Amino acid sequence: MHYNADTLDDYLHGALGPERDATIHAHLEGCAACRALYEEAATVRDWLRAAARAEEREFPSMVKANVWERIRNSPQPVSLFDRVRAAWRPMIALPVAAVIAAIAYLGAPGVHGSGQPAGVAATYLLEEHAALTSDNPLADRGLIIPASIQQTSSLIDGDTAAPSER
Repeated sequence: MHYNADTLDDYLHGALGPERDATIHAHLEGCAACRALYEEAATVRDWLRAAARAEEREFPSMVKANVWERIRNSPQPVSLFDRVRAAWRPMIALPVAAVIAAIAYLGAPGVHGSGQPAGVAATYLLEEHAALTSDNPLADRGLIIPASIQQTSSLIDGDTAAPSER
């Protein structure tokens, strides 16, 4: 079995896992054909690195001359006031943006919702709680009957007296 150029290139750049790397390393020790392909890829890599290091990375002389000319002939130097204003701009803009965001968030209840669910009456929740606790045989307290249920049950039994008269 021989390895292809892509696999050997991955091995050369260290892109393989340790197990695969060890397997290919052992294979290269004994296989002359794969070793030659590997050395060819290493030579090309070394040539590219040497060319990249040797290449100068400067602006062309005309571009450099134009930049320096514009710097020397700038209409006016930057004043101290402009420098201070430029430095204070982020210090002022950030707190102002935070205040605007806080006002928008707190001023619009539809954005973040309200604390109490809409349309649920507190008496309903109390009656539901009373119904659940009255069905519990292990409850420590006796039967808790809200006033609204007591009035309803007295009307069903035929008692017309007010709850305070009983």
